[in-house]
Amino acid sequence: MSQVAKVVEWVNQDGKPLWWRHAIRIALGHGEIKPEFVDVLYNLAKMEFGLLQKDQIYPANISPVKVMGFDVEEHSINLLSLGMVRNVSSLVPGQTLNFAPNGLTVVYGDNGAGKSSYAKILKSACLTRGDVPNILTNIFKPSTENPQATLCFSSAGGEPTPYIWEKDGEDSPELKSIRIFDSKSAVHYISKEDRVEYKPAELKLLDELVSVCLEVKRRLLNEQKHHSTPHSIFGYNPSTKVNAFLQSLNNLPIAESTTTLDSHCATDEEIAQIEPLKLEILELTGKTPDQLKKELAGKYGHREPLYKFINNLVSQLSDGSLSEIGRLYDEHKSKIAAAEVIGQTTLTGLPIGGIGTEVWKQMWRHVEGFITSQNGSFPPATGENCPTCLQVIDTATAERMKAFHKYIQDQSQVEAQKATHAYQARIQFIENLAFDLSPFSGVLTEIETVKPEVINALDELMGQLTNRKQAVLATTPCFIQPPLTPNVPNWLKAQLDSLKAKIENVADDGSLAKSLAEMNSRLLELVDRQTIRQQKQLVLNEINRLHTFQIFQNALASVVLTKITSFTSVLSNAGAIGQLKGAFESELSALGFKAFSVETKTRGSAGEQKLKLAISNIASTQISDIASEGEQKCIALAGFMSELTIDNRKSAIIFDDPVNSLDHKWRRLFANRIAKESLNRQVIVLTHDLPFLVMLREAAPETSFNLLHIAQKGSYSGFPVGRLPWDAMSTKDRIKFLRQQVVDVRKYCKDFENFIEEEYKEKARYVYGKLRTTLERLIEEWLIGDIVQRFSRDVRVTMIAKLLKVSEPEIVFITALYDKCCGFLDAHDNPANAGVVPMPDIDELNQDIEDLAVFFEEVKNNRK
Repeated sequence: MSQVAKVVEWVNQDGKPLWWRHAIRIALGHGEIKPEFVDVLYNLAKMEFGLLQKDQIYPANISPVKVMGFDVEEHSINLLSLGMVRNVSSLVPGQTLNFAPNGLTVVYGDNGAGKSSYAKILKSACLTRGDVPNILTNIFKPSTENPQATLCFSSAGGEPTPYIWEKDGEDSPELKSIRIFDSKSAVHYISKEDRVEYKPAELKLLDELVSVCLEVKRRLLNEQKHHSTPHSIFGYNPSTKVNAFLQSLNNLPIAESTTTLDSHCATDEEIAQIEPLKLEILELTGKTPDQLKKELAGKYGHREPLYKFINNLVSQLSDGSLSEIGRLYDEHKSKIAAAEVIGQTTLTGLPIGGIGTEVWKQMWRHVEGFITSQNGSFPPATGENCPTCLQVIDTATAERMKAFHKYIQDQSQVEAQKATHAYQARIQFIENLAFDLSPFSGVLTEIETVKPEVINALDELMGQLTNRKQAVLATTPCFIQPPLTPNVPNWLKAQLDSLKAKIENVADDGSLAKSLAEMNSRLLELVDRQTIRQQKQLVLNEINRLHTFQIFQNALASVVLTKITSFTSVLSNAGAIGQLKGAFESELSALGFKAFSVETKTRGSAGEQKLKLAISNIASTQISDIASEGEQKCIALAGFMSELTIDNRKSAIIFDDPVNSLDHKWRRLFANRIAKESLNRQVIVLTHDLPFLVMLREAAPETSFNLLHIAQKGSYSGFPVGRLPWDAMSTKDRIKFLRQQVVDVRKYCKDFENFIEEEYKEKARYVYGKLRTTLERLIEEWLIGDIVQRFSRDVRVTMIAKLLKVSEPEIVFITALYDKCCGFLDAHDNPANAGVVPMPDIDELNQDIEDLAVFFEEVKNNRK
């Protein structure tokens, strides 16, 4: 597992603040955590701990970090091509840059040629230790299409694999194995401190995490100050439960605090008890137990009759009582109906109406009573005299009277009579209920003075009872009524219970003192409960403040650097730092870093572990005081190469203008190191620096050097030219170019229909101009053996012996051909009457170039 992979695994483990993941993710993707990212991370930390509401991207931001590009390399990855670009800046669509799978490939382009746009695509698709650049669309041809390109790569030399890159699209794990180094990313290998220090990638990540932790801590502390001052909550007695609750707010969760706060707030009933309780305490104070018992007994004697009177009315007209009366009423009705059915069969067809009614039944019972009092039998038998009309009873009449008597004695009649009597007795009782409260006017006046709402409730209750009585006594009675409000009898019952308890509590002086103490304690509790109810919002504010303050404390725990420091020590003790040290020193040596003596040291501080460069034996001077920009970039390149070494990476590396602002000495050192590296892996260099291109070509073996020349074409950039830029061409390349030009001009000469003499002269003049500059390159490259180079300030004195090989015939040939070329160039404006030098025809032009080619071969052979 690579060192960076260890950092990623560590930050993904449980127990680490979740926002650290995104911090490492940003540091991986951008090389550092810039100020604009600190705002994101600060808000993310606040979301994690509940100081901010989580947004839609919160889950993605706290998701585990991927180690893409930094994991162990299983196979080397080479970049084969970049093309099919769409809507990226002004890059030409439909063109492809093909990279040699091995050796060194240089992509050269002047300013505005499109090199930077290609580099941005590569930095987005591959891995850089700097910031991923923003890729713009073609502003000259606006489109809503997302920028896109196709990159082909191979794994372990296998078949080409295409990858369609899109801006903000999903990354390719394989392409993330390819590293990019440029002037901007170079600064990420150097410490931000006031000394030059090399920062390995894994320690750079942790260093960035430490920096952002310190900034998040500063912001948290600054914001926490607004929640440090407690809200002023006052007026509570130290002995009450309310005060104990307020003192415990620090230790209670906010949900429990809020719920408990509600339970400590006084109800309306409790607030109503405060003043009576004060009066009661006042009454008890300064009196003897006998006096108090007498007063309390008097109050009890006034209230008890009222309670019994009201409670009796409520009991007689309660829902249960009405239900019972309704049952009697229903039974009375049903029994009467049953008796009537039997009566209809017995009394049908009689000549006199009303027989069988209640009046008739009473008359019959009176007659029965009269006869039985005279010791006669009833009903009278045949031959006896009728007790009502005194006539002799015949047989038919005797039978009818016997039937009447049987009807009266029938069970249905008996049950009907019982039901009727029971119902009428209950109705009579209800009818006799009295509602007169005048006998209780004194106690009612007393109650109204202390508790007027009780009198109002009593009036309401008496109205309900009156309505119930009237409903029961109505012609068509109703036994279902709205529910009663029993507050008054309940209150009176509580009063009586309280008075009875108070009488018991004032049995002697000790009991009285205890009772007063309990009442005073109760009063204090009620007053505090009333106060906290009045200050409820203030207490809620304090609960929220304490909760918020604690959340800040929890968030501050996430910026403690102990875990980072411990893990840094683990990485350092694992041996990778020592390996890196050796590789780093080796790279410095390979780059020819000899400006001053340097030693590497490790040190740790607040979560950081660094390889420190120090000037040997000079403790007081810091490298940044004397190191040039080139020396600092040399340190960065050494760090870049040493990381590749210890990670055993063989994938391609890309350099984007790595020598900006460096002088020729450092350019050559970089060129030599890059060319040497291309012997072991694919190396791609993008540059607009022509001298650096020449240095790379000189440093690289001819068989491993490849060049892609890009240029502008119309409104597009990034167009592959297919040849070296003229200034970078050797004598051999220029002769090859001149021969191709002759072929093109000869085709034009053979086009007789379109041939124009003046056009031919312009084409030939162009070729002779290039021929002249080719002679200049031959002189620099071969006659003086690159002792003096136009792209370099060096004079290669060791090569001076080559000057002795310049012969007189060589001088004559070059001078003659050079003068001939100059004669055909428009270096000066010739007067109209001057003689015109005729332009050589195509055959002569061709012969001049072939003569130069022969001469060039002779020069090379003479200098072997």
